[in-house]
Amino acid sequence: GYIFPETYQLNGDDTLRSLITRSMDEFYAQLQEKNLLEGFEKQNLTPFQAMTLASIIQKEVASEKDEKQVSQIFLKRLADDIRLDADSTFFFAAKQQGKTPSVDFDSSYNTRVNKGLPPGPISNFNIAALDAVANPASGDYLYFVSGDDGTTHYARSLEEHEKNVRKYC
Repeated sequence: GYIFPETYQLNGDDTLRSLITRSMDEFYAQLQEKNLLEGFEKQNLTPFQAMTLASIIQKEVASEKDEKQVSQIFLKRLADDIRLDADSTFFFAAKQQGKTPSVDFDSSYNTRVNKGLPPGPISNFNIAALDAVANPASGDYLYFVSGDDGTTHYARSLEEHEKNVRKYC
């Protein structure tokens, strides 16, 4: 999750170290240019925590609009000491161990059983996901579900969320 996703032109004599250095330099330049470090600080997150959250958001939803709203949900859940319940985290954990994914998979990465952020990113992320963490949408949603119709549906209560799941999944 640490290599900044970008297209890099390489020379035949470039080393792995030079590629990683270029990637990290580009990543830092993007963070500076877009004032994302300030945004992370406003959300009470370190850059590492922001990268971890961005990696989860990117796996959960596809559109930038949804990324910002899901960021709002996850940040509210973190602030309220509620589990993130991100399915992408137990899928990641199970895949890393070559096991079958399940919601109760025993791993520190599984946010369905553990509160807070996992120990680190679960995938790579793009600048839009980082921006969503730094600048989340407004709102007071606590739940979301990606429906079979390709639309993300939001809810403020568990009851409303369960209705969305029955209706759209």
